[in-house]
Amino acid sequence: MQDDWKTRQLREAEEQLETALADAEAALSEVERFSASLPEIKLGDEQIEQIEQLVREGKAPDEVKALQEHIDAGDLSWQDIAEGRGLDNEAVRAAFQVSVDQMKRAKELLDEGHGIDAIIDADPNRPRSANDHYDDEPPDSFLQ
Repeated sequence: MQDDWKTRQLREAEEQLETALADAEAALSEVERFSASLPEIKLGDEQIEQIEQLVREGKAPDEVKALQEHIDAGDLSWQDIAEGRGLDNEAVRAAFQVSVDQMKRAKELLDEGHGIDAIIDADPNRPRSANDHYDDEPPDSFLQ
């Protein structure tokens, strides 16, 4: 036999490697199936203009403003971001982290039993209306 020279530890290591490779292939297959089920995201020129207008009007977090500076410098485009390119860019990751943190906060509010109005009111990027001058009342106050 050709494998007689292998020690028990080497055979165990080979089995572990084969198992890990099979798991990796299964995970990759699952990712490919999931990826194929996602719709293609294509931003139109009008949508890109709307995004840039909101950013330039100061209606975006600082991290998104920094991302716009990278786009203005030609490092990447909004279409690159929509298509998943540029994820290795620190500005892209920072801008998305803000959204992730806000989604976590919204989930926490839901878990605490707050209604959708309180969650919307808690959005730091939400434009304020004329009725928002009652900030001294809690979000579930009957006075609102």
